[in-house]
Formats: sequence, structure tokens, C-alpha cells
Amino acid sequence: MNISEDELEQRLRELFADERLDLPPPPEAGTTIVAGARRRRRRRQGVLAATGVAAAVVVVSGGLTMLRFHAEDGTAVMTADGSSISVKPPENLTAGRQPQTSVPGPTSTRDIEVSAPPASPPSKASRPSSAQPPSKLPPVLSGPLLDADGFGAVKLGMSETQVAAQGVTLTEAQAGASCTVYSVQGSGVPASASVVISKTVGLVVVTPDQAAHTAEGVGAGSTKEQVFATYPAAKDESGGVVAPITTGAAYHFRLDDSGVVQTSLASVNQDCAG
Repeated sequence: MNISEDELEQRLRELFADERLDLPPPPEAGTTIVAGARRRRRRRQGVLAATGVAAAVVVVSGGLTMLRFHAEDGTAVMTADGSSISVKPPENLTAGRQPQTSVPGPTSTRDIEVSAPPASPPSKASRPSSAQPPSKLPPVLSGPLLDADGFGAVKLGMSETQVAAQGVTLTEAQAGASCTVYSVQGSGVPASASVVISKTVGLVVVTPDQAAHTAEGVGAGSTKEQVFATYPAAKDESGGVVAPITTGAAYHFRLDDSGVVQTSLASVNQDCAG
């Protein structure tokens, strides 16, 4: 049966207008349609975001450097030539976190090593003082030795006769009321000296003409401090220091600005001046 186009169109209109073909939508159709649209929108956004990230990775990897983000704590891990360094943003820039006063440690697979600041240059050692402590000064050995009991073979307490018997010549006698001063020299003494001989107690003073040194190493140039350090019982006297060495004898050191310039040995108990 041939039907014209007009007749076919008319029948189709009548068919579509038939109320028996109407299907009423379910009550929840609107909600379902909206939810589906939202899902499709989210999927579309996720695909776009993934595409953008993939493109960024491709671009950055071309420079041998890649950034990997940790969504949990906002840490970015930068990998270059097989090594990785983590960079964590400040806490106050991470969404949903409160600023913290403490600084978190590195979270990368290889901790960043911070080199210690260079050590301060060692302070220059102060130049040692040329002056040594009094007790550490080298002993003086110059000049003749003046012992605690006499000078060479001449000893405290000897009479004029005994002194002369030691190979010593007594000259330039200066006689006093009870004592006589002599200049002595000869094989019995290390050097020429001045002596004082008492008529009652014998030889009481010996003073070498040149600066002598003691057995303890005090002599020409020794400081006053060295004298006191060597002889703790020493005391000041006019022009110098007197230092007892035995119960019957003492050294008398005459000093000037250069130190000891003369040393004498004298008996403690005597009847002669000086």
C-alpha cells in the first residue's frame, strides 16, 4: 500500500499525540538526573587535572628534575639525577593547619645536611714574656763562688794567722778599735777580696772585689724577687737584702736597678760594724 508523505506525516502526528504512549517520570527522576550531572562534571574536572599534571611532569622531566607532591602534608620532593631533596612549605601556608613554632625536620629519603659554620680561627697565642718567674730564673754562675762558710780556703772565724796560713796575703790594713779591715789575695782565695777580722771572734766579713755567686745560684744581676724566692727568710736592709743561711751567718746582697751588684758573707754574732 502506497502512502504519500503527507499522509505518513499525519499518521505519525496522531500516533505521537496518543495519550496511551505517555510514560510519567518517577518521583525521584529530577534528583537522579542532577546527581548524574554532578558526577559527570567531577569526572571531567578530574580528567582535565590529571591531563595538566601529566603535561607538567613531562615538561619538567625534560630538564632532569621532577617535583612530586605529597597531598597529605604538602611536602614537595624534588628528584634530580637519582637523588631527592624534600622541601616542605611553612606550616602556616598549608591549608587547614595552624602555624607551629617548632621547625619540622626533613622528610625526604635523604636528609639535607647542613654544614657546620667554619670554626673561628684560633686566637693568636700571646708572646711569652721574656721575664721569667723569680723562682724559675736560671741560676747565676758567673764570678767566684762565695760559700756559706767562707771564701775559698778562708773561713769565717779564722784569726789573722790562720788566714795568712792559707796562702793568702793580707795588705792595706785599716785597724779599728776591735777589728781590722784587710785586702786579701793569693792562692787561698778564688779572687781578691776585702775581709774584716775581729781580735776576739776572728774573720767576720768577706766581700769579694767582683760580684760573686752563691751556691744557690744568686749573683750578679739576680733580681730582688729572686733573692727572696731563693732565701725565704731574707729581709730588706739599707741598700739591699740580708738573707740568713745558717744560725751563725748571712748573705748581704747590695742591689741597684740592674739587680745584685755585690755579695758579702758575714757572721751574725760579731763586734765589728758592717
